[in-house]
Amino acid sequence: MRFIFLLFTVFLLTGCGSIRKQLQQAAAYEREGMHQEAHDRYHHIQNRKRGNVEAHIGMKRTAQTMLGHKMQEASGLYLMHDLAAGDRQRQDALNFRQEMTRKGLSLEWDDALEQRRLECQMHEASVLFAQAENAFRAERFTEAEDLANRCVGLDPAHKEAAYLVKLAQMEPRYRQGIRARELGLWRDAFIQFRWVTDRDAGYKDAWQLQAEARERSQLSLAYIPIYNNVIYNGMAFTDPGILESHLAASFKQAVLDLKDPLIVLLDRDNTDRLLAEQQRQMSGVYDDRYVVDAGKLLGARYVLTAKLLRYDELLRREMEVQVQLLDAENGRIHMSEIVRVNKQEIGRGNTRSQL
Repeated sequence: MRFIFLLFTVFLLTGCGSIRKQLQQAAAYEREGMHQEAHDRYHHIQNRKRGNVEAHIGMKRTAQTMLGHKMQEASGLYLMHDLAAGDRQRQDALNFRQEMTRKGLSLEWDDALEQRRLECQMHEASVLFAQAENAFRAERFTEAEDLANRCVGLDPAHKEAAYLVKLAQMEPRYRQGIRARELGLWRDAFIQFRWVTDRDAGYKDAWQLQAEARERSQLSLAYIPIYNNVIYNGMAFTDPGILESHLAASFKQAVLDLKDPLIVLLDRDNTDRLLAEQQRQMSGVYDDRYVVDAGKLLGARYVLTAKLLRYDELLRREMEVQVQLLDAENGRIHMSEIVRVNKQEIGRGNTRSQL
């Protein structure tokens, strides 16, 4: 028993001596500036003997020194205005700090590094803005927009760069509008000028040019239903004109759904009056001359008509409609098509996608 006790004591003394020797070796590495080797040695001792204060302190000290070197390298790059390289080195430092945190080491971060990074960002932003201005003056608008956007990304408070982004977007559109105006493409001109004024109502003379283009390209449209009394023969339970009224509502809504600022639908609520006039004056078919005259009375440049040709209430329950677009000035037919519409869809407005 005494022999075992002596053997155990010798073992402990040998182990303690080994750890002390390793601590001395780690300290020697540290004095020689071999911080990674010293840190690894301290870490090895810590793993062998949990709670060794000297090893833990050595780990933290060497880790803080290595972090300091990484931060110094990043600071130097920022001072040389190399933002990209500085950010890479700073990220390396952040990754190292996170790794040490997982090992239970709390390391200090140098706030001066963040200040140098901010100063470097401001310098980079000013360089990018100058390049963006040069590109804009050289009419390289896409390049100018990209450079100005990068400037704003580094300095969100840079108002001149933010406006230069808008200028780089608006000027090409403005010039396209001018070109369309010169060619007499007034709708295209209106679209370009409106795009510009939606972003800056005071940009050059875009507002006045937009108004001119709108006036030149705006189309006034009247919808004229054509009553066909033949359709109602034998339909005692259907009010005369009811089908045309439903069609008119669908057609008008289809036009409004286009949301086209250059199409003006005139006198939307005249359907019943027009149908009553047709029923009172004529017995069946209205010719194109009446339609054109009615459009002129409404002040329309173009007239959209719909005439019910066939109505099947029993089998397919569908109607066949002739749709025409006429010029109110000369009576010319610009479009004429036959559209088949399911009766059940009329009241629900589902026909508008077809129309």
